Amino acid sequence: MSSIFTNNSAIAALQTLRNVNSSLQDTQQRVSSGYRVDKAADNAAYWSIATTMRSDNKATSAVHDSIGLGQAILDTTYTGMSQIIEEMSSIKALLVTAKSLPTPATSNTTFWYSPGTDPLYEGSSVAKVDAEIVQHFRQVNSIINSSSYNGVNLLRNDTTDPLPGSTTEFVIGYSGGKVQTASLPKSDTVMVNYNRKLDGFWTTVGHEEFGLLDELLPFGYANNSLTYYDSISGTVQEMQSDYFLHDGESYMAHVGVFERQQEYDSLIQYFEVRMQAVQAGAASVGSMQKRLEMQEEFTKGLMEDTTTGIGRLVDADMEEESSKLTALQTQQQLAVQSLSIANNAPKNILTLFRG
Repeated sequence: MSSIFTNNSAIAALQTLRNVNSSLQDTQQRVSSGYRVDKAADNAAYWSIATTMRSDNKATSAVHDSIGLGQAILDTTYTGMSQIIEEMSSIKALLVTAKSLPTPATSNTTFWYSPGTDPLYEGSSVAKVDAEIVQHFRQVNSIINSSSYNGVNLLRNDTTDPLPGSTTEFVIGYSGGKVQTASLPKSDTVMVNYNRKLDGFWTTVGHEEFGLLDELLPFGYANNSLTYYDSISGTVQEMQSDYFLHDGESYMAHVGVFERQQEYDSLIQYFEVRMQAVQAGAASVGSMQKRLEMQEEFTKGLMEDTTTGIGRLVDADMEEESSKLTALQTQQQLAVQSLSIANNAPKNILTLFRG
């Protein structure tokens, strides 16, 4: 039945055109954005999962950056400790040399941490070795003070936290909304504790607060090499003495109680123990470096896998969408032509009224 009021063919053609235009719009959106699921309305479940995974991936990326920062701090620390070990090896060799030299002449008066110079001592062979030892100790202090990255220096402690039990935390991961960390004991890295309140040997009460190089070295009596605790100011100060061996040599020569060769043997033995402590600390730093290196590789792979997983959920298949786009454009053209034909159909009714 034909009607001049209702054109069923045009209605059907128009509905088809609308459907094609809607599908074409969706396909064009996928092609332009690259996403199959670009908003919650596209697929609420996939969009929610992808959004959560993107958030986690950003957190993992921040962790990756933090791991890199931790690696830089550890690299700086390890380099400093390696250089300190080299300096200590040189000092040990000089101590062995000094032991083999004749007993030097010194002035008749000596004090612990005696200031100034001793002209009588200066002319001896031991004094030449002593001067070189002092320079190596000063270089150790310089290394300790300079081994800082981004304001973090693990070789010296300036905080008020007790050294025993204190740790340096390194970010290694992110899971369940929490940042995961790995701990490195400060006692493994601190060479000088500028927060200590005493000097002494490892048998001294309170020795737990000593850094790896804070212990006194026995040579005639107790000798400081890097720093000393100033009880008057209540602060730890760097040694400024021109000598290391002088006071011990002078004390032994004028008191006459100690046997010089045995004192040198004891000094070298204690110094070797300090070297071993620094080496053990460097080994701990190396282990943490390896831990962060492995975690960095894992984090990098995790980020890549997460990105791939998000893509599987929401990325558009561009080959498929391209084919759809071409097909829908053709359908659109056909639908327009079909609607045009349907709109012209009522004109045929006029032929019924021509005589």
